[in-house]
Amino acid sequence: HCTAKGPCHICAHCPAQPRPLPRARIGQLADCLRRIGLGWGSDSSGVLRRRRQAHMAGSPDADAAAARLRISVELAQRFIPAQSDYGLSAMDQSIAGATAKASTKLALYPLDTWKSRRQAASTLNLRGLWSVAGVYRGVVPKIVLYTPYQAVYMATYTRARDILVAEGSPVYGSNLAFVCAGVSAEIAGSLVCLPTEVWKLRLQLGVYKSTRHAMQDFFRNPWNVYGNFVPQTLVHDCLFSAVSWLVFESCRQKVFANRGSSELAAHESLVLGATAGAVSALVTTPCDVLRTRIIGREPGDAAAAQGLRATALEMYRREGAAIFWRGCVLRIAHLAPSQGVYMLLYEVAKGRIAGWRETTT
Repeated sequence: HCTAKGPCHICAHCPAQPRPLPRARIGQLADCLRRIGLGWGSDSSGVLRRRRQAHMAGSPDADAAAARLRISVELAQRFIPAQSDYGLSAMDQSIAGATAKASTKLALYPLDTWKSRRQAASTLNLRGLWSVAGVYRGVVPKIVLYTPYQAVYMATYTRARDILVAEGSPVYGSNLAFVCAGVSAEIAGSLVCLPTEVWKLRLQLGVYKSTRHAMQDFFRNPWNVYGNFVPQTLVHDCLFSAVSWLVFESCRQKVFANRGSSELAAHESLVLGATAGAVSALVTTPCDVLRTRIIGREPGDAAAAQGLRATALEMYRREGAAIFWRGCVLRIAHLAPSQGVYMLLYEVAKGRIAGWRETTT
């Protein structure tokens, strides 16, 4: 067992000298997880106590039974990496993520425009903005700047996740590792993402007349964009990223553990991604409505100086509590397939990069 000088016979891992879990041992690890009835992050004291009593009651060697149980609990807390991640660096994953996100955003952009206009204040004049060119307003800065943002985002997320799920991490064995990694990735990418989202939203709502107008306003007064860090990045983006990765990664870990394999079929990545997108879209809709109202104001508007609390209270007083859920159906209809297609294309891109690596080496 792991307390002896040799490595554990199940996962070939020694706590004194941590190293990645060998691919060939994934099935044996999953079998162990199924036998003790535990999965990623499971650490229920009641379950462990009953398992310990059952092991000790039926074993002539109580110490050996307790040692086997400790090993099983340790393995149950260990992160199972996806097989598609093997051999890929953070840079490879960032390239795959940027490619997948650009393709997804371009295909589903009209739904995002429709949702934003549904949530916007009724005083905005949207006449003449419903043509094909009108529903794609803001797509150029979105694609151009979102590509480097997604590269930074995925490189940061994968690196932060791998550190946080390792032994010795403060959140080792907990789903908080995925939450913290998602928040870290959003903050790291906010320098690029924040202008992208502000320009995109204001172009969709007609606040900016063109991309050139948006660029001129930014260089004239960058604070008109970066002043929205709290409503856009902290309130909306970080929460969405945390919920999305929490749902996706925790569900994927359960699939890996129950199946005894660290591979997902293409349609399974699509389903898990769509599920994560739908849950995240639902949970963060009030934050999305609030940031749309704040960012969608004219930069010179007197109300533009209002903060989150003042804006929320004014919206509630004038339009009622239902206003915070306006556009919820459209948001789910946009983000559920968007996340699903993104995860599908992301896995495909990683497979192509891994294949290219093998042929070149």
